[in-house]
Amino acid sequence: MRENIVGLLEKWVESLDYQYEVLTSCTRCKSPRATCQKCIEVCEYKAISLEDNHPVIQRETCNECGSCLAACPVQAIAGIFPKRTVMKNRLIISNEHLPSVKEMLVLYKKGVREIINEDSSQIDPLLNIIEEANFMLSQLGEGHLSLSTTTKLTEKNEEVYSRRELLSLWKKESQSVMKQAAPAKWRFNHQQLDVTKYFPDYQFTTISLNAETCTLCKACEVLCEKQCFNITDDCLTINLQACSSCNLCEDICPEKALHVKEQISSVKKEHYPIYIQYCSTCQKPFSTLNEQENQCVSCKKRKGFWDAGTGPSSQKNKGDGPLVPIRIRK
Repeated sequence: MRENIVGLLEKWVESLDYQYEVLTSCTRCKSPRATCQKCIEVCEYKAISLEDNHPVIQRETCNECGSCLAACPVQAIAGIFPKRTVMKNRLIISNEHLPSVKEMLVLYKKGVREIINEDSSQIDPLLNIIEEANFMLSQLGEGHLSLSTTTKLTEKNEEVYSRRELLSLWKKESQSVMKQAAPAKWRFNHQQLDVTKYFPDYQFTTISLNAETCTLCKACEVLCEKQCFNITDDCLTINLQACSSCNLCEDICPEKALHVKEQISSVKKEHYPIYIQYCSTCQKPFSTLNEQENQCVSCKKRKGFWDAGTGPSSQKNKGDGPLVPIRIRK
């Protein structure tokens, strides 16, 4: 009787339809300067397009393959992964959409060690994915994934999980089917694809900062979804363990002082001391990363305005006749 009830509940859960949706945490929703389009690039069905610089999912074209969920660097596409068969520590691949490298890394940390391929037409792209995943795993001090083309799937008492069920089990919590089902959006598992959470001793990104051009405007600190930047009165700290290479900080930096590069390395915090200087023009104190800087941002920009020939006094240098006074309206 209990098994029948559980079976009915599971069928009901599967019948619930929650379509993929783009959340406001998307970098393009945060800034018009954002250039990320990883979800668009990875979608084989061209189901995602830009409208007013924001990604929009075309419902009639999307088949919810999960590629965009895995590709989004800030987990801004919410949804439930399609079914994936896992038996013990083996991932069984037949004719479904191939997993991404990121998903392979997460699956490895959750116990998968072998990939069983039942579709010979996908062997070459699958080999490439496994090779890249294994290369990254070696950099992360881990073992490797193996590939096999044959296996016996008739062993008794083997538990078969769909990919969405496996991801919920990864939480290692004794949740009941009813808890997973009500409300159904609790079952959205896009956050499970934040690969940085599974490798806390490593970072997947490096960011170079030009201390001479940075003006401490704090745009990077305010907009970073992963909270990689922290600016205090005396220090700018960059903690890249959570960074997933969305590139938003590089896109929005008005001084182009940041450069993002995907690279695996041990966790390391970067500290940049902040100096308090007195502006040689306005005599007011200002904060800077450049110990040799002697002008505040406002005065420097004002000087650049006149030097560029856009100010009224520039007419003298252009030989356009006498300086014409300009009346300033109050």
